[in-house]
Amino acid sequence: MKKIKSFAFLSLIILLSLGAASALAQDRFQAGGHFMLGFPQNEFKQNVENTGLGGNFYFAYRFPRSFLSAGISFGFLIYGSERREEPLSLTIPDLIVDVRTTNSILLCHLFFRLQPPQGRFRPYLDGLLGLNYLTTDTSIEEHGDWEDDQISSNNFNDFALSYGMGGGVMVSLVEFRRVGSGRRVVSLDLDIGARYLKGGEAEYLKKGSVHREDGVVTYDVYRSRTDLVKVNIGITFSF
Repeated sequence: MKKIKSFAFLSLIILLSLGAASALAQDRFQAGGHFMLGFPQNEFKQNVENTGLGGNFYFAYRFPRSFLSAGISFGFLIYGSERREEPLSLTIPDLIVDVRTTNSILLCHLFFRLQPPQGRFRPYLDGLLGLNYLTTDTSIEEHGDWEDDQISSNNFNDFALSYGMGGGVMVSLVEFRRVGSGRRVVSLDLDIGARYLKGGEAEYLKKGSVHREDGVVTYDVYRSRTDLVKVNIGITFSF
């Protein structure tokens, strides 16, 4: 924990120095999307061994003549999935459907970001506060040539408070500038980053938690803190 605090303090000093030198002309907004990996930590890791796969989308506003931004991010991680084939019912055994059970986490966070507004390489430091929504859902999907609207049902869900910090770097790929003034209008950036999120206690299911026997469904319910490390790579538009 001391190493994390020292790294955050050093990063803050560097960002403040860079931002003070380049706070004149800057983009006002950022919007982006990422491919994301989620690694359970601590108690959560003892119960959930799978790495989560998903995506993240965000929008941020930079305060005028500043290196401080505020924004909101939405993400999802699938940390377990099971698929099986079943007859639609006991009276229609010749109609086979795909039944899929998915364990996932939906993440919603408000965040503040410190980042130099200009430069080809722009590191950033984030502070986050929000919620994790852990849910397990079962759905019927098309099988073969059979097509119909998907039918789904929620098996289990719970919420947990989530907060943390993260950082990364944006690398400018393409810039579009206004003719005459040369001022940058839109920048397309490669965005690579990571976040450590402390999650509150929640109850949840994992892969293999749903049991079916003689028409009766039972669940193995787990309870723990829901700490995560997220690693993401994607594209950001600055404008």
